[in-house]
Amino acid sequence: MRFGKIITLSLNPVADITLYVEELRPGTENQVCKELYDAAGKAVDVSRVLQSYGLPNTALIVAGEENSRRYFDRLKDENVATRVIFTPGRIRENISIVSAGGAMTRLIRQGPTLRPRTIDELEAVLEEEVAPSTLVVVAGLLPQGVTEEIFCEICAFIRRSGGAVALDSRDATLANLPKLQPWVIKPNYEELCALVGWRPANDGELKQALQQVHEAGASHVLASLGPEGMAYTNGRVTYRAQVPQLEEVKSTVGAGDAALAGFLIAHDYQYDLKRSVQLAAAFGTASCLVEGTNPPRRISVGMINNQVTVYEI
Repeated sequence: MRFGKIITLSLNPVADITLYVEELRPGTENQVCKELYDAAGKAVDVSRVLQSYGLPNTALIVAGEENSRRYFDRLKDENVATRVIFTPGRIRENISIVSAGGAMTRLIRQGPTLRPRTIDELEAVLEEEVAPSTLVVVAGLLPQGVTEEIFCEICAFIRRSGGAVALDSRDATLANLPKLQPWVIKPNYEELCALVGWRPANDGELKQALQQVHEAGASHVLASLGPEGMAYTNGRVTYRAQVPQLEEVKSTVGAGDAALAGFLIAHDYQYDLKRSVQLAAAFGTASCLVEGTNPPRRISVGMINNQVTVYEI
């Protein structure tokens, strides 16, 4: 079933600032050679990829108002449709420092604390926006003020309204998955390990870990494994995708978001599951060839997609 409407929900958006230096030398001055600014955050990154590939969606964003102008000007430049709930404070700005050779140091900031009335406003907007056949992508870190209970209630409300949840958040646990019940969950390898409480080391163990997450309440489990590709299960079939090794990686930030977007695009195209996993892996890998958190280029997705190998485990 194709979704009639896609919303991405950002409770804690981020402006990604990437600084390039020849060599990072702690304890002294470092000259910045180049700087990039991206309006980002996991859910927003998904919106940007979907929009750039022609899949209509709306980014619902709870944003600190003090530094929001540049952020939303950037999204407007990318033709990303937004609906915004402003809250006192600032959109958090994460700093990535990239030195020659591609080594990256990241500084992660906290966003504003959401007040109860902001959460009430969010629930009212969701009530207005979510209808049957709506997919809501809930992704990113929970902000201060949003408890696990509120997080679970937001996802439960979406499902009660006839919608489905695509989830990419380290705040998901095996204990709360029965309440969250996502249509798809997309952890990376470390998040998958945190979910199941152990570290799968081979395909057989990956299958076991994915099955564990599925049985806890996720219909589809799509795990991004960095240069090792992807793994997927729906409880009936489990796939492993191997991707080509890249000669030069520009940025890995946002690769998992691109992979999730690729999976959603494949679903909209009504691809079968094997081909959907293949395209998700291609999107995630191709995103590493662009700077910052920009969407992957079509030519890169196409070339890499032809080199992705998917097999059943």
